[in-house]
Amino acid sequence: RPLMAVRHALPVLLRHSLKDYFEAVTERDRLTAWLDKAMSGYDALLLPVAMTAAYPHCPTGSAIDIDGKAVPYWLANGAYLQPFNLSGHPAVVIPIGQDSGGMPIGLQIVGQRWQDAALLDVAETVDAVVGRCLSPPAI
Repeated sequence: RPLMAVRHALPVLLRHSLKDYFEAVTERDRLTAWLDKAMSGYDALLLPVAMTAAYPHCPTGSAIDIDGKAVPYWLANGAYLQPFNLSGHPAVVIPIGQDSGGMPIGLQIVGQRWQDAALLDVAETVDAVVGRCLSPPAI
């Protein structure tokens, strides 16, 4: 059944020209080159995973409350991940603590492209320093 719904959306999603495709690929390549240059000289970047610590389960697509403001779900959860998904830079997420409500806080560790093993070494070192985190409280 879900595939049938996609069948109706495909004509809309595929209304892009070859020119649009090449412009998107060129923009992705610019982002990748910029990130490669920005990361030169660094083994890894330590970045937030999302705009907030973990939050109680809610329906996918629901706005997320961040400092009293409703932020779109995809932005609150993906804004810090998407550049590296596009560029191909490897990333690892590890828990590094909990907020005052006991919800986990994650750390995104991003490595140089094609250096996955080196990234895992960095992640292992950071994890050893941070220590194991407890599970969030039951709701």
